[in-house]
Formats: sequence, C-alpha cells, structure tokens
Amino acid sequence: MASGSGVVAHSASTPVPFHEAASEVGWVMANTVSTWAREVHERNPHLLPPAGSTAAAVAWLVGLPNLLALHPAADELHDEITSVVARVRQVIDRPPDRIYAGPCDAQVEGERCTDHLYARPGSHTARCATCGTEHDVDERRRWMIDYAADLRVTATVALGWTRLLLDKTIPRGTWDSWVSRGRIVPHGTDASGRPVFRFGDVRDLALAHVSKPRHAA
Repeated sequence: MASGSGVVAHSASTPVPFHEAASEVGWVMANTVSTWAREVHERNPHLLPPAGSTAAAVAWLVGLPNLLALHPAADELHDEITSVVARVRQVIDRPPDRIYAGPCDAQVEGERCTDHLYARPGSHTARCATCGTEHDVDERRRWMIDYAADLRVTATVALGWTRLLLDKTIPRGTWDSWVSRGRIVPHGTDASGRPVFRFGDVRDLALAHVSKPRHAA
C-alpha cells in the first residue's frame, strides 16, 4: 500500500507502526526543506542563496512561487513538503520530555491496544497510558527496526528513520553518492511516482557506513 507519507506498507490492513516524536519529524522537515531549497538554487544560480536556517529556507521558497511551479519536479516538491507538514501537525501534541518507544500492540481482553508508547530518556521500560502494559524499550525498538526492514520508503523517509531508529545521521550528500554509485537501488515507486527503497537495505548500508573510519568512502 502506498500513501503520501512516502512509505509503501506491507499491506492495506497493516499500518506503518511509527508515530515519530516531534524532534525527529522536525529533523525530517528541516532536511526536506533544505534539500529542495538547494535543488531550486542549483537550477537558478543567479539567485542569492537562502540563509542557513530552516525558517529562512522556507521564506526563500515561498518567495519563488513561479519558479517552483515551473520546476520539473514540482509535483514531488509539493508532495514532500505537504507530507512533512502534515506529519508535524500530527505529533506536536506528544507528551513532553518523552522519547517514542513504538506501538503498544498488547492484547487486552481480546483486543489489540492501538496506543503509542513514550518513555523518559534513559528509561528501560515504557508503560502504556491506555492499557497499562509495561514494555521493554530496547525490545520495542528492535521490533520496529525488524518490522521496517521490508518496508519501501522514499529517500527522505529512509534518512529520517535511520536517525529515529538507529540513532545514525546520514548526510543527504552521502545518500546521493550511494544512489549514483549503485550502492542503494530503488524498488519501485510510491503512489506519487517517487522512487522507494527497501529500508532493510538502507539500515545495513547505514550501519556499515558509520562503523568505518572517518576517511573511508
């Protein structure tokens, strides 16, 4: 199943099991905005580049409606920006000072609990606010990583999940190099025609990359 989130799920009946905390979604938003601002500027080098902040990049893009409309990837730009804005709106009410620990999924009186788990930073357990079930935070994190392995996601989502689930930050330039060298290959497209990549492949490459010495390619 494909959606505007940039994720192709296992099936129509299996939802993507992530409810990203605002800090992680904020990072994805900043990465998405900066990537598109850089892309637009590279195609229009006569323009002054945007300042370094995300807010400045947003203001710069907003001031170029005609150029954005004429961009060859205007549909993709629109989809990625509106998608990440929607995700930000969904999570701004998360519990304060908590980290996301995954879906609960506990069976309570024959029904699956659909709430999400949050834990204090450094805590080894998380208690569901709805059903009261206590979970091991590391176990839930491992479950999410294993579940996500076969999901196909866009580059933006893949980089966000790498940071969220693996605590590894992969620069977009490194990603672009992987793609151009064939180290990571797309597995189809999403509903908007954007290439999607198997997250398990991204996970393995990211872990191998960050374990190398700093001078390694």
